[in-house]
Amino acid sequence: MRSALFVLSLAVVVTPALAQSIDNSAALGLRGSDSSIAGQGRQQPNMQPSAASRPFDGTVIATPAATAPYKGHDFADGTLRLGITAATLYDDNVFAGRTQRLSDTVFIGRPEFSWVKQGSGYGVGIDGYVEGRRYVKYNSEDQLNGSVGGTFTVMPDSDTQVIGNARYIRGHLERGTSEIVGPGGFLLSTAFDAPIAYDQGAGSLALNKRFDRWWTSVGVAGSAVAYKDPTIGDVNIDLSYAEGVISVVNGRLGYVVAPQTSVFMEAAGNRRDWKVGIFDSTGYRTVGGVLFEQGPNARIKGEVWAGYMSQAYSGISFQNISSWTYGASLAFLFTDQLTGTIEGRREAKESALSLGVIGPTTLGVNAAACSSGASCVSAIQSSVSGRLDYRLMPNLVIGAGASFVVDEYLGTAAGGRIDRTISPLASVKYFPTDQLSFGFDYRRVNYDPTGGWSAGVGALSYYRNLYLVSANGKF
Repeated sequence: MRSALFVLSLAVVVTPALAQSIDNSAALGLRGSDSSIAGQGRQQPNMQPSAASRPFDGTVIATPAATAPYKGHDFADGTLRLGITAATLYDDNVFAGRTQRLSDTVFIGRPEFSWVKQGSGYGVGIDGYVEGRRYVKYNSEDQLNGSVGGTFTVMPDSDTQVIGNARYIRGHLERGTSEIVGPGGFLLSTAFDAPIAYDQGAGSLALNKRFDRWWTSVGVAGSAVAYKDPTIGDVNIDLSYAEGVISVVNGRLGYVVAPQTSVFMEAAGNRRDWKVGIFDSTGYRTVGGVLFEQGPNARIKGEVWAGYMSQAYSGISFQNISSWTYGASLAFLFTDQLTGTIEGRREAKESALSLGVIGPTTLGVNAAACSSGASCVSAIQSSVSGRLDYRLMPNLVIGAGASFVVDEYLGTAAGGRIDRTISPLASVKYFPTDQLSFGFDYRRVNYDPTGGWSAGVGALSYYRNLYLVSANGKF
C-alpha cells in the first residue's frame, strides 16, 4: 500500500528574485490536459513531502497558451476564478483484471475555484474542488472526491521569504494500485467491494534567504493519511499499517553561477511513522544539483539533483537501504509553440506484499515481527515521466508523453519481486475562447510485475485503456 507517486493539486511558483507573486490560475480545468481525471497510473498518497525551501519550488505543467489568460473576478481585494468540468470517461478494465476485463462508462462533474490576493511583500491563495464520478454499470465504483488548500508567501525584506501551505484531500485509489496479492497472485484491490477511500492532510513551511550570490533555504513538511478499510464480502481488510505520518526537514546552500542558474547542496532527513510500528523508518539524503530559475527570456526552469540516500527500518523483515538517489522537475520552452516537462525521483518506501489473518474475519498486519502469513518489506521506487505539448493552431494544442515507475521490493520475503508500470498518454485540447475548452485524453496503464513467486508474493500483470472527453468552462 506504500509505493507510487502522488502529486498535490496545487502548484506554486517562486521566482528567482524571491518574487512576490502567487498565481494558481492553472488549477482550474484539467490542469494542462494532463489526463488527471483519466486515471493516474498506480498512484498512492505516500510520497515523501517537501517544503518550498529554495528560490524555486515545483514546475507548472502547462500547455502553450492558446488564448488570452482568463482574468477572473475582483473579490475581497483579490482575484476569484470559478470553473466547472464535465467529462465522460471510458475505462476498458475497471477492476484491473488480468483475464476478466470489465468495461464501463463514467460521468464526471467537477466544480472548482481559486482565489488569489497579492500585496506589498505578501501573497495568499486558496483553491479547491469537488469531483463526483458516476459509473453506468458498476455503481460500487461511484466516488465523491475533493480537496481544499491554501498557500502564502511573506517577504519581510527583499532578500527574505517565508512560504507556507496546507491542504486536505479526499480521494480513492484506482483499482490495481495496491501491491498486496491474494491466492494465485491476483492483486487484492481488484476484489474489494468498493475502491479504497482515503483522507490526507499535507503542509509545509520554509524560510528562504539570499546573500548576494549565495542563498540558503530551510524547511519542514509533513503528510498524514488515513484509509477507510475495504471489504471482500464479510472479510475486513485492515489497512491501519498504511496509516500514519511522514515528516521531513531539509536545508540547502546554493550559489548563483550564471543568470537564472544556481548550483546547490542539500541535506534532508525524514521519519515515516505508521500505526504498525514495524513499518517505521528514519532516513536522510545528501545531494547536489543545478537549479534553473524562471525569469525574462528563460527557456528552462526547475531543478535536477543526484546523490546518496539511507533509510533504516524498525522491523526485522525490512532490509535497510543505502543507495543512490535522484530527482528532477524541469519545464522547457523550446519554442513559442512547443513546451516540455520532465519529472523523476528515487526514494525509499515500505510495503506489505501479502496480509495475515489478525481476527476472525480480518486480514492485515499487526504483529511486532510481521503477522503470520503476511510479507512486510522495504522498497525502492524509481520514477520518470515526460511530455510534450505543441500548439498546432492558435486555439488547438496536442500533447503526448509517458511515465515509467519501477518498484523494487527488498529482502528474502519479497522473493526478488519487481513491479514495472509504464503509462503512455496523448491529448488534444481546443480553446474556442479564454473561458471555454474541450479536450480528449488517452492514457494506457501497463502493469508488469516479475519475481516474487518463490516467496508466495508474485503478482499477475494487467493493462487498461482510458479515454476521456471533457468540456471545461470558467466564469
